Amino acid sequence: MAGYQALAEVGRSIVALLNRGFDEALPAPQRRPNAVLAGTADFDAVNSASDAVIQYPAVSVYCYRICVDRETRPGYSAMAAEDGIPRIPLRMHLLIAAWDQFVESELEWLGLAIRTLESHPVLTGPLLHGTGVWGAADSLQVVPDELALDSMSEAFQALTTDYRLSLPYVARVIRIDGLRRPTDEAVATVASGLQGVLP
Repeated sequence: MAGYQALAEVGRSIVALLNRGFDEALPAPQRRPNAVLAGTADFDAVNSASDAVIQYPAVSVYCYRICVDRETRPGYSAMAAEDGIPRIPLRMHLLIAAWDQFVESELEWLGLAIRTLESHPVLTGPLLHGTGVWGAADSLQVVPDELALDSMSEAFQALTTDYRLSLPYVARVIRIDGLRRPTDEAVATVASGLQGVLP
């Protein structure tokens, strides 16, 4: 989880986890939602066309903020001092929302998403999306985020869509490695032709 693709792979892993949970809880031919990664433009185009990302019924995973994980940053900085590879640990702040024509269904889908995420708060091994370049020890924690109602309202005021009932989650710790810094070459000083007598 060290490449520049890490953030996208985390999003794919969470969506895949949700869809597996939906399939297990509601096997075909039962009606069930489809989990999708969504951006701000997708909120305005819900169910508008056959190629719209969010089609009823659905559960959207929207990343509204990325920040540095300050708890683990000092340790990674120390590692960089040793091996010359800069590392930045990140957190993805997510809003999980359900979409359906019926409010009761939206509440069911949101409840099912919560149950799925709470059942698998740590993603490792096969729970990580298959397209990622994962290390054997890589893991991802997905837990409820502390987000005040005012902050939630402000997040939606920045969007053109109406307020949606959403549950905030945070995915941590996502590490992106930089390129190895070139090591300084040792400098040798050679003196020649010195004459005279030291005092």
